[in-house]
Amino acid sequence: MILTFGQYNTLVAAHRRVAHDQLTQQTEFTELMISYYLSGLLANGLITAIDDEADMHYKLTDTGIQCLIDYERQNPELIVARTLYLS
Repeated sequence: MILTFGQYNTLVAAHRRVAHDQLTQQTEFTELMISYYLSGLLANGLITAIDDEADMHYKLTDTGIQCLIDYERQNPELIVARTLYLS
C-alpha cells in the first residue's frame, strides 16, 4: 500500500497503543483529519481499534508495522521519528 505523509504520521503516532486524544496531540492534526486518516487506516487493516471502557485506543497491526518500515526505507528524508516498531 502507498501511504500519504498524513497516514504515515498517524501510524508513527500510533506505533504503541495510543488513545484518540493522544493522536491529536502527537500529530497536531485537526479532529476531522484524524478521523479521516483513522478510517482509511482501519479499513486497510494497518491499525486496530481497542475499545476499553475509558477511551478508544489504536495500535498498529503487523501490516501497519511493515508499511512503516517500507515507507521509511523508500522515503528516508521524510521520516518523522525513528522508533523501534517491533518493541
